[in-house]
Amino acid sequence: LRGIANSAIDISDGLLADIGHVLDASGTGAVLYMEKLPMSDVLCKLEQETAWELALTAGDDYELCFTISPEKKEEIENRLNAICPVTCLGEITEQAGIRCIGTGGALFKPAGSGYRHF
Repeated sequence: LRGIANSAIDISDGLLADIGHVLDASGTGAVLYMEKLPMSDVLCKLEQETAWELALTAGDDYELCFTISPEKKEEIENRLNAICPVTCLGEITEQAGIRCIGTGGALFKPAGSGYRHF
């Protein structure tokens, strides 16, 4: 990711909580597309909104979330897909906050945001 990514963070506290730290630090927002979230077979067996809630807020995944410029998307996918799967979940926006877009473009509002240390 060095030299390609604009930011990177582990999602050990949950995707929403940890990407929120990146967005707060950069003064930006994001749109996340729920249907693009990679989910385990176990999560896929749950009701869709429950699965999305857990995929967004459960921690201890120890995956990396990173941001790149749109023009670097193909380069990063080519470099990393040979090593590990890479999934584009959404896009960074100028408007603050995180908007989660579900099926048919409907807004999905998760109840939580992830692990809270304090």
